[in-house]
This record gives sequence, C-alpha cells and structure tokens, in this order.
Amino acid sequence: MNRLLPPFALLLATPLGCGSSEPATPADTTCPAAYSVSGAYASGVTTLDVDGVKVEVWYPAEVTAAAGKAKAKYDMRDWLPAAERSKIPDADTPIFEMNAYRDLPAAKGKKFPIVAFSHGLGGYRMQSSVLMAHLATWGFVVVAPEHLERGLAIVLEGDNSKIDVSKGPDQLLAALTRIKKEGTTAGSRFEGIIDGSKVAAMGHSMGGAAAASIADQAQTVVLLASPGYGELPAGKSNLFMWGAADGVAKSSSIATSYEKQPSPRRSIGLKDAGHLAFTDLCAIGADRGGVLRIAADHGVAVAPLVEQLASDGCGNQPTGPAYLSPAAGWKIVNHFVTAHVRAGLGIDAAPLGLDPKTVGCFGPDVTTFETK
Repeated sequence: MNRLLPPFALLLATPLGCGSSEPATPADTTCPAAYSVSGAYASGVTTLDVDGVKVEVWYPAEVTAAAGKAKAKYDMRDWLPAAERSKIPDADTPIFEMNAYRDLPAAKGKKFPIVAFSHGLGGYRMQSSVLMAHLATWGFVVVAPEHLERGLAIVLEGDNSKIDVSKGPDQLLAALTRIKKEGTTAGSRFEGIIDGSKVAAMGHSMGGAAAASIADQAQTVVLLASPGYGELPAGKSNLFMWGAADGVAKSSSIATSYEKQPSPRRSIGLKDAGHLAFTDLCAIGADRGGVLRIAADHGVAVAPLVEQLASDGCGNQPTGPAYLSPAAGWKIVNHFVTAHVRAGLGIDAAPLGLDPKTVGCFGPDVTTFETK
C-alpha cells in the first residue's frame, strides 16, 4: 500500500498564493451539467461497525422504497466532547437533514462501484453528506469511516498533541475491505450488489492523505481542498478540486502538488470557495450564525484550530466579500466529482460533463478548469 502520511503542520503551513486561472465560458442556457442533479436512485444510509470504528455507508435504493419516509438527520452534538454535549439544548441544536433515508433496502439487480471517503482534520464521517448522498443516487456505494483520532471532538479539546493522523489510511482501507466482504455475505443488505473491481479513493483536506495512501487499491482519486501530500501512483486518473478563497489548503500548495502528479489529471478551482465548500458545515445553523456561534453562545469552548477550520468558507471572507454559497458550491462539486469518478471508473465510455461547455454552465463560479 502506498503510504503518504504528512506532518500535521503541512496542512496549516502552506504559503499564500493563487493557482493558474482561466476565465470560465459564459453561462449557457442549454446547460449539459447532467450530474449536478440527483440520479435515478434514492440514497439509503446506514452505519456499520468495522473493528470498533463507525463507518457510514450511503448506497443506491429504489425511489419507491423512499416514498413516504422521512429523510435521515444528524445532530452536531454527537461530535462534541462528551462533557460539552449537554450544554446545547434540544431547541438550539444544529441538525442537518441529509438527502438520504436511514436503512432502506438497497437496490438490487446490478453491481455498484465503491467510493471510499476520508473526512478532514476536525471533521466527522458525515461532514460531506450532500456529496456522498448525491453519489449514491448515481449508483455508487460510499463508505466513510470516523477518524476519531483527528475528528471534531479531539480537536475541540484544544490539545494538538492528542491528534493522531496515522490511523486514517488503515481505517479507510478497513472500510473498503468490509464493504467488499458485505457484497459476498449471505443476508447482508449489500449481498450481490458490490463491484469491488471499481473503486474511487476520495478525501477532504487531511483526508486527502488517507485517500492518496490507498490509491493503489483504486482506479481514480479525488482530492477536495487537499494537496494530497505526495505523488500518486501512475495510471490513476486524479481530480484536484479546490477553493480559490481557501485559507487552509491554499491554492498555491494545491497547484504545486497538482503539477507533480502523473496524467491523466484534472484541476478545478471554484471562485470565492473556502475550505468547507466541499462539506455540509456552512449550511448547518446558518440562520443562527453557524455551528461555531451556536456552540460558543452555549458555553462550548472553541479551540483556535477549530475556529479556523470550521469557519473557512462560511459567511464572509476575511477581505469582505461573501464566500460561495453552499447551494451554489454543492451543485458544482456534485457535478464534477460525479463526472470524474464515472469517467475514471469507465462507467462513461468517454468523459461526459468534463468540457468547457459544461464549465460554462456555472458561469464565473468556476475559475480554473484544466485537464492534462
């Protein structure tokens, strides 16, 4: 297995700068960005225990199975340190409703490829549920382990010496191995529907290191707001997707890493997007000032590292302009990630939706689009 583990400081010490930028094609009313909307399936969601690690799984389900059912939700208090959870009352808790339904029967009749996703430093396994559920509607089974050793609770505690980034690759690989096994286990929800020969490794921020470390188990790699921390294996198509206004994983460091990667590779930059544009976080409790404001108002201690990681991309930029809105950002991310993974796994015989005309669908919100 290709191990690419970075020092902790690398994530926060990248220099300020801008990547190459190309003007986007003007918006086209005949927009071909087909993957920006949900696919033919509903998204089911369930939780597995893999060697004591919680792994969230989003998977294709028949639309009829979701009829009349309530969408699944998650409560941000679940990722606070135990001593802090009771400080936020039920009436004020930041809850996020996913576009997914808990424990639906999985769709049958075909085998689905796998996406193995690793969350970022100070994140949690459901942090990017918008994208994960979207991929499920397009026929992917997504596994996302909880990296408690570098998750939200341990970062909130404020003692950086307790953070351990070394376990992520093994946890991600264990989740991938388990879902493959589920596909051959009699009576499993996933029996007979897992295509273990088609795998995409994906990570956000520091999760990109875990994704890169299991790249030899995948055919394609997606790094979201992440420099990747090393050279990826040859023969793997890779996508670097990043925010031009990201103050954590700066565009210059991502551009430097991208130029070192083997082809085929893609780089897509989003105007005014911050570090959290690839997550649910900026939409959670936005009407009350966001997750950090809700926590602070109820006496939850917020460590400086969390304040940086959990606000970059939400509200207004330090220079004044607003960050790209979650709704606008999700649409772009959903489309290009889905299109890239489908192309990388050979689901689309030729790349679809990865061309200048499609970029034009999003007007000036896509500032960089490069394929090499």
